[in-house]
Amino acid sequence: MPDWLVTQLPAWPVFLVLAAASFSGGLLLGFTGFGAGLLMAPIFSLLMPPTDVLVLVLGISSIVSLPILPDAIRQVDWRLVMRLLIPSLFGMPVGLAMLQWVDPATMRKTVALMVITLALLMLAGWHYRGRRGTVQDGLAGLLSGVMTAIAGIGGPPVVLYMLSDRSLGHAAIRAASILFFLLGQSATLILVGLAGDLTARQGVWTVMLLPFAIGATLLGALLHRQAGSRQAFLRRMSLFALLGIGILALVV
Repeated sequence: MPDWLVTQLPAWPVFLVLAAASFSGGLLLGFTGFGAGLLMAPIFSLLMPPTDVLVLVLGISSIVSLPILPDAIRQVDWRLVMRLLIPSLFGMPVGLAMLQWVDPATMRKTVALMVITLALLMLAGWHYRGRRGTVQDGLAGLLSGVMTAIAGIGGPPVVLYMLSDRSLGHAAIRAASILFFLLGQSATLILVGLAGDLTARQGVWTVMLLPFAIGATLLGALLHRQAGSRQAFLRRMSLFALLGIGILALVV
């Protein structure tokens, strides 16, 4: 094995924690269409700097969504995706700037608080009940773009917003979520690359974790098809898991 590669490898205890987080995040993504970043980011933030967290979360989340992409494309409402995606592109530079301004410990606590707040909102069944239109779509997308660039956790603002639209079924929300996140995450990675913040270590760690995340995503998609009436219960258990992880990251 080349010496340069050996120096990039994580210690085994660190790798096992990252692999478990990647598997769990992939499982949640495959089942719900979102949530991989929410689950991985708080754990990753305990073990690496914020920029590395962002790159690994975005890289893994983007690649593992590819196996479930064809099914999403067949069902997606592209107009809905674009109404949310375009505003999110303007929020991404704001989130990336915050990575440079805020120290790593504060950023880790910020990510943990975001995860806790969003998990509680989803567990409470909160839905946006105000007006809907171009302005509201844009604000939801903009907030998602900021949060995506902070730690790859931009899903809940858009998901909560879509869940409030009773004209959208679960399959439509899942499909729009998958396409929105894939395109937004890819755009953020391009911006990170243009800023010169991509490293060899990030690439090595991403490749090592991908088999766990991809396998779990396929398993989650299978569970999604077979869950039937148990989907609501399983989704609720997933949110409790997110809440616990957020609390752990906050207090550690």
